[in-house]
Amino acid sequence: MAQEIRKSALAALHNASGAALETIVENYRGQRQIDVQELMNILISQEDTMKNRQRIETQSREWFAITLLGDLRSSTAAPLLIQLITVRDSSYSLISNESAPDWFSFPAAVALSKIGMPAVEHLLDLARVSSPTSTAFHLSALTLEAILSPELAVVAVEQYARQYPDFSHNDRLTVLTNLIQEGHQRWSANRAADFSQD
Repeated sequence: MAQEIRKSALAALHNASGAALETIVENYRGQRQIDVQELMNILISQEDTMKNRQRIETQSREWFAITLLGDLRSSTAAPLLIQLITVRDSSYSLISNESAPDWFSFPAAVALSKIGMPAVEHLLDLARVSSPTSTAFHLSALTLEAILSPELAVVAVEQYARQYPDFSHNDRLTVLTNLIQEGHQRWSANRAADFSQD
């Protein structure tokens, strides 16, 4: 049904002009906001469970909600996705799989990378308050790299550190920079001190 609505809205764009065109666009944007809020509501209703379990079933309602928020590039969802960044999906395996690096088993991290620039500040804030040995810290670094490229991510981190001098304490900046340069394709989740394999 939703696909039919989208097709008719897009088809109407071809023949509309003036006020009619503005109305179609306004209705489309309004529907998109409603869709984003509904996806966020699905996650909010299960947020505590996901955080406690640190796991999500692949292709579950929650997994699709996270994936779609990334596909829609919803900057509104970035703070919620940051809260779920360490939740991994059931596709994670202890067996190394070079075709599917560990980072891809964290759907909120992947969704944040699709959201792109609006997620950068949230990722930097997460890195500032997380332990440098934590999964959250590692994923913030790797997702920054996935969004910006290693070179630009390091520049963003250095600029952020000038704004927040405490960011450089306890070698936090060095560890973050090293993770960024390593990249999300080569990272192993079990390197994070708080990562549980069960």
